Amino acid sequence: MKILIVKSSSMGDIIHALPVAHDIRKALPDAQIDWLAEESFQAIPTLAPAVRRVHVTAFRRWRKSILSERTRSEVSALKAAMRGEHYDVVLDIQGLMRSALAAKWAGVPVTGYSRSTVREPLASFAYTKTLDLPASLGAVRRYRLAAAQTLGYEIDETNPVFGLRATAEPVAEPRSSTVAFAVNTSRDEKLWPEANWIEFGRMLERSGHPIDLYWGNAEEEARVKRVAAALSNARVLPRAGLDRVAASLARAQAVVGVDTGLAHLAAALGRPSVGIFVSTPIEVLHLVGDGPVESLGGVNCMPSVEDVSAALSRVTAGTGSPISFRK
Repeated sequence: MKILIVKSSSMGDIIHALPVAHDIRKALPDAQIDWLAEESFQAIPTLAPAVRRVHVTAFRRWRKSILSERTRSEVSALKAAMRGEHYDVVLDIQGLMRSALAAKWAGVPVTGYSRSTVREPLASFAYTKTLDLPASLGAVRRYRLAAAQTLGYEIDETNPVFGLRATAEPVAEPRSSTVAFAVNTSRDEKLWPEANWIEFGRMLERSGHPIDLYWGNAEEEARVKRVAAALSNARVLPRAGLDRVAASLARAQAVVGVDTGLAHLAAALGRPSVGIFVSTPIEVLHLVGDGPVESLGGVNCMPSVEDVSAALSRVTAGTGSPISFRK
């Protein structure tokens, strides 16, 4: 059986969908699993060993020059590649108009969410079969149930497995006992104050833990450089592709981050992780991974430095490399 999973963005959403590949491989060992992802995130599905091929969309770029020769050529090539696979099942777990459109390019019937549960209701008209799975189920559970109901198998709902492998070269030479900071996020209301990062970083450094910081654009680079400048053993890593970032995160002793793709990626990679949520309802969206994780805060709830340090001690307590803080 040849299966195409359509989950093109965003980074965190794709990560939360990756247990689907593990579930399918476990239930249907001979199935071929392909993925459709936006070009910015195409490296993420490749971390799942069960994913054979990633088809790439570029809607964020295409919409800026929709009639250009390059756009028409890329869309035509993508359609041909998808149709050439002759998929038995196409499942759109994105639920947007653009994902439904791209799913139709495979040339076979598409399964997606019902009109009452899909994010953009018009997308449901592109689906031959629909699933009543509301977003309130939580992202990981919802995606896994969508695949299970479509393909006819049962899942262990309490135990999602990512099973990711980060085999690329790390961004920089790994350092022992490093704690990675995912300071940046797409919206300012999700940020944790820089003063908190600095205070927390100093606590870690007193306990012998160097710190690595990541960034993706000029504003984010300036932010991590301000934090690093106030610390004695913090390193701002160079910008790199997501495959190399994943390889670096996989080698960290632990990861602490706000509601951002890198924090979700670290958790999925099995690293002990603490998520700091200040504007996101953690009842619906929180860290999920193959290792110990905690999610703190919620809507209008700002975790303190003490909250985060205590959580980090808890998630590392059973790992063989516990982190404790010196006074």
